[in-house]
Amino acid sequence: MTFERIDRLVTNERFAFQAWNDNYGKGVWAAVGTFDLQIDVVREASSDGDLDMIPAMNYVFSADWLPYVTGRTLAEAMANLEARLASLPQDQLSKDSDWSRLVYDAIEKMRELKADQLGELPATFEEACDKLAQER
Repeated sequence: MTFERIDRLVTNERFAFQAWNDNYGKGVWAAVGTFDLQIDVVREASSDGDLDMIPAMNYVFSADWLPYVTGRTLAEAMANLEARLASLPQDQLSKDSDWSRLVYDAIEKMRELKADQLGELPATFEEACDKLAQER
């Protein structure tokens, strides 16, 4: 399997990519993000092992447009990430897009707030774009 969308984001759009083993049985994570430190926020939250971990992971998994997925193996996690990226409008897979801004804003919110203050993200990319338009 090729991972053309992941490759394009990392190679051409200068996104960061990370994969890590989940300490709590979710398998392997695969993620792209606007930069490494943002992915670190999710990676650290996924392995904290305290009560904050549950609402933080619920937050990440509440949106089908965030580029953070798991799989049983690295190959499956990467395939899941590629499929998630394929489900998005392809013109949005760039640094200067609404999707990139939404990903950035969602993880910055996660970094800044306590886990129990996060709530849920808009579930779909369309809902997230509608919310972004209202904020403008």
